[in-house]
Amino acid sequence: MAAGLKRTIKKLLPIKLVAYIQAVRWWRAVDRVHRRTGIRDLCSQVVASYGTTVLYGPFKGMKFTHEGLMTVCNTSGLLGTYEREIHPWLLALRPGEYERALDIGAAEGYYAVGIALRTGTRVDAYDTAPVARRLCKAMAKLNGVSGLVQTHAFCSPEDLRHLGGQRCLILSDCEGFEVKLFTGDVIRALTNCDLIIELHDGTSPPGTTRELLKSRFSATHRIEVVRFGSRNPNDFPELAYLEELGVDVQRAVREEGRGDQEWLIATSTNLDQKAAVA
Repeated sequence: MAAGLKRTIKKLLPIKLVAYIQAVRWWRAVDRVHRRTGIRDLCSQVVASYGTTVLYGPFKGMKFTHEGLMTVCNTSGLLGTYEREIHPWLLALRPGEYERALDIGAAEGYYAVGIALRTGTRVDAYDTAPVARRLCKAMAKLNGVSGLVQTHAFCSPEDLRHLGGQRCLILSDCEGFEVKLFTGDVIRALTNCDLIIELHDGTSPPGTTRELLKSRFSATHRIEVVRFGSRNPNDFPELAYLEELGVDVQRAVREEGRGDQEWLIATSTNLDQKAAVA
């Protein structure tokens, strides 16, 4: 199907339906890649050697369900090295800091459940793929936080506007939808919120999404952009024993395909201003 025709069809379909179709296609594509590249076999080997409890990192001790882990093949999450660029913000999370948290693009529940465990805060986990919501619920149950983690299918701008005035943490990994989600009127409702947004340029020139969102958040938030760094197994000496078991640790921590991935960290300046006045 021609790209122009695809864009036209997308414009005609309801946005929730488009998001659902894209999510289902993404999960199927990931499954094919995992099988073709041997990542699934590697994940099986790591699980056989270690189990399904997170080894290190901000969510150390959190449990994956076996089905959830084998579906997403998040070996770096299991080892505790996944997206380590944003670990400083996750390690700084404390109970009582936020009224609630939102995880937009929650997948199997890695962040939603991890944040609930670290903070004891209600987490609204959004994912348009039914398999993701099922896995997230199962992971929350396994870790004893079913009462804190609530799953939802689609996060709309209206859902975020309803947060007006609340002190929230928002994680977003919604595969390019962030440009449509975080509009000016939405951001005005998020002045008390802190956000970690994974950036996706898609077919746009590199940096387009980053610069656009930086300009939108600049009036109300302190902005920092974090870029994905290299992965060297020597940086993780605690994993040396896995190498002795025959596990390809270098590939297990690599997070293949991330390349020049970036995150935008937006920290509310509203609380800074209130503190200065006080």
